[in-house]
Amino acid sequence: MDMLFDDTEAEKAERTTLLNDLDALVEGQPYSRALWACLRLADLDRLRLIVTRVRHTSSPGQSEVPDSPGSPGTSSGRPHKRQRTSGMVVQDKCRQRDNNKCVITQSGDPIEVAHIVPFAMRDLQSLEARAERFNPWNVLKHFWAEEKVNQWLNAIGPTTETLTNLFCLAPHPHAYQGKAYFALKYIESNEDYTSLTVMFMWIPHFDHPNSLRACTGPSAAPLPISTGDHIVLETSDPVNLPLPDSNLLELHWLLQRVVAMAGDAEPQDKTYETDDEDDGDSDVSSLSIPPKSTVPMSNSTGYLFPSVP
Repeated sequence: MDMLFDDTEAEKAERTTLLNDLDALVEGQPYSRALWACLRLADLDRLRLIVTRVRHTSSPGQSEVPDSPGSPGTSSGRPHKRQRTSGMVVQDKCRQRDNNKCVITQSGDPIEVAHIVPFAMRDLQSLEARAERFNPWNVLKHFWAEEKVNQWLNAIGPTTETLTNLFCLAPHPHAYQGKAYFALKYIESNEDYTSLTVMFMWIPHFDHPNSLRACTGPSAAPLPISTGDHIVLETSDPVNLPLPDSNLLELHWLLQRVVAMAGDAEPQDKTYETDDEDDGDSDVSSLSIPPKSTVPMSNSTGYLFPSVP
């Protein structure tokens, strides 16, 4: 099992074959790092579909793939007092649930409240936003099963400011999370949801140019990699102080790896924000793929980004 990519040896071999086939079909044209990262981590079923659609392109014309992912819009105006107050209540509950300790190091103050799925996703759940072709949720469905993506979407709900999307981190782990230096993989919960186990993993940052061929394998910069210590999160009240949502942890595990491989992580600027402020968590909303691009392709992007069935 490849821990970074979740592939068995057989799956890894098939992925390599599919990516080599895709590279040959597009005659070695490079992809943006964000698209390359998604191809490396995509569900095999989706990757097979992408390769099949490109292979059956009857009239390969000159087309384009994205090179510079879009950025999320930011909220204008000052936050309403009610929203700020609500955010502070959730923050206090998070500190209470986690006993005012970092869930990774178990150290006490100073402690910061961090998002599991980034704050930048806050404006992307509305029906209007999801109707846009290049909304990150629609882009995710090109690479991962629609049922799985819908589970992540439903777990977030209308806002990222929920107790099930927050946990306490010490300042250094919080900053490292924002740079996608590590990811937490959901392992299991106990029957009464008072305990939840995740696996900690350092993520190598990849020394690659801004665009890569599909067949290019990750060559990590030399960094010490943890083989997976388990961390247990607990709560005394699973109803009023629920633990992080397993679907959100699954999405976190995926997106932290995409961001690290794509080189899109940003440093932390603030410790905790409400829906009207940005805490600088790794900006996975850069998965939003704009209609304009700069890298020409010999195959139609309609086959790389088909209508999601």
